[in-house]
Amino acid sequence: ADELACDGYRPLEGAGVVVTDVVDADAGSAFRGRGWLLPLSGDGFDRARRRLGATAEFDAAEVDTAPPRSGPLALASRLRGGLRAASDALEPRRGALLRGLAVGDVAGIEDGVIADFRRAGLSHLLAVSGSNVAIVIGAVAVALVRLPLWWRLAGALGALGLFVVVVGPEPSVLRAAAMGSIGLLALASGRRVEPLHALALAVVAVVGHRPGLAASVGLHLSAAATAGIVLWARALAIRLRPLPRPMALGLGATLAAQVAVAPVVVGTFGELSIAGPVTNLLALPAIPVATVAGLAAALAGALYAPLGALAAKVAEPFVGWILWV
Repeated sequence: ADELACDGYRPLEGAGVVVTDVVDADAGSAFRGRGWLLPLSGDGFDRARRRLGATAEFDAAEVDTAPPRSGPLALASRLRGGLRAASDALEPRRGALLRGLAVGDVAGIEDGVIADFRRAGLSHLLAVSGSNVAIVIGAVAVALVRLPLWWRLAGALGALGLFVVVVGPEPSVLRAAAMGSIGLLALASGRRVEPLHALALAVVAVVGHRPGLAASVGLHLSAAATAGIVLWARALAIRLRPLPRPMALGLGATLAAQVAVAPVVVGTFGELSIAGPVTNLLALPAIPVATVAGLAAALAGALYAPLGALAAKVAEPFVGWILWV
């Protein structure tokens, strides 16, 4: 809060960090509102907010926001706006899911759909993570394939940084971006990176940057899933050789991740989806296409709205398939 004002008292500048649940605005937006400042309680959510630096809750009666005017946050806001405009041309549930797949924006997804995703073991699709980062870096690498290595690496790092700004600094995003950066730097130096070492370095970097995330369930799930894939996915895929290779690789990675996160999921949420391996295998072919088309819709929609709507239409059948699954 840059400034607090209350009738009968002097304005207070630089008061600290407050949390609120009523504002749906892009990062960097200016915020002005009237309401009540409330002390944080002792429940689990407020304890987590306090660990992340919050000192009070703002219960707003009136709110006005203005989007960021310049810099990377303004560009990110324009891209998110482009995706919102493009996805509005789709059936509402599909448009909302497209935003969730591409940039983790779940504000428009119905509670019932989110519950269905959780029960089906597909809720990880609504949290931007390593697969999204891999898709972004891979798409840039393919687009710049004719350029020298250093130009490709610089383009991939730039795209990765912009992607983090667009989707926001969620724990899984920071972990994935840190690992992606480590991999790109290793490639630039001509060295092979050991995935488990990269994961450890990434977690150290993320927690060092934001110590409050040491208690974040999102970071626990992200790190556990990645560790499971690194440790067991290849061995499981080899044992699934009777299946076609893409199916064996996908099912091996899914099983490895689900086994690794099971203790965290059960301990935190009290439930575990036994349908997860099958649903993930069924949804797997549609996820990269829908994600890339969603990101293309964001970029195109920010430049020319009809072009963004066209990219969203390309994604629609794949998003519909994931909803059906």
